[in-house]
Amino acid sequence: MKSISRISYDALQVEGLKGVLAQVSRACHELDIHFFIVGAIARNIWFAAHDEKPGGTRDIDFAVYIPSQEDYQKLKEKLQADYGYHNSSENAYCMLTPEGMPVDLLPFGDIEKEGQVVREGKGLNRISMDGFREVHCFGLKQVNLGNEAYEVCNIPSVIILKLIAFDDRPEHRIKDVKDIDSICKSYPSLEQEYIWSDHFDLYTEDRSHDEVAMIVLGREIRKIAQMNDQLYQRLFSILRQGIEGKSGLMNHMIQDSEKENLGQKQIILRKILEGLTGENIT
Repeated sequence: MKSISRISYDALQVEGLKGVLAQVSRACHELDIHFFIVGAIARNIWFAAHDEKPGGTRDIDFAVYIPSQEDYQKLKEKLQADYGYHNSSENAYCMLTPEGMPVDLLPFGDIEKEGQVVREGKGLNRISMDGFREVHCFGLKQVNLGNEAYEVCNIPSVIILKLIAFDDRPEHRIKDVKDIDSICKSYPSLEQEYIWSDHFDLYTEDRSHDEVAMIVLGREIRKIAQMNDQLYQRLFSILRQGIEGKSGLMNHMIQDSEKENLGQKQIILRKILEGLTGENIT
């Protein structure tokens, strides 16, 4: 994939992002906590790196590698004391900046119990962290935002975490599916050079470039998920259920009902699954 060198904050079009990144980075550094950028900001970094206009977002999401509930509480208290952050009344994993900007701090690592983290608090207080350890080990890129270096999910990692987020809470995570669809639409053109140079074996008479690109995306997802059979099987199941119409995955991928249909979305999911498994999917 195209390497990411330096991206300006202006290109990401998220007001206040520079300050939030600096504050979270400083707090994590002082507490010896590793963090990386996930979600919509990671997606937007990929778009900006290819000189594409990023999608709009106010969400700033970080994954934080945390050994215990006590360490997670220390991080939240430090952001409160040093920068005036305060807790959200709707989400135990979200803090609000003094300006009201939501900042999600998604804890994973030894803090997890059977793949979940449970916190006392109002609103959402239980989350599944499937995929975060694997992304931490195999799915990060280092980027320079302005003059600072940060670690960020690569695009296959973004897809993995958004598929799982939708599967966990399908009634609340439709926007994640829209993001997946937008990435799938852009991936064939934005990563064309990488697809041609590193996956030329996929080009046959009966495959279009767009279909090849989705298989490549599945292959990249496999690189991250293959070390954990439980994660691999979960992603397989999410994609298979989507293809078979047993979830709302295909339906929610349709963003323009006049130009798009379920058959098109099914092909996208089938080709991603083909790349994940290395087998033809019908």
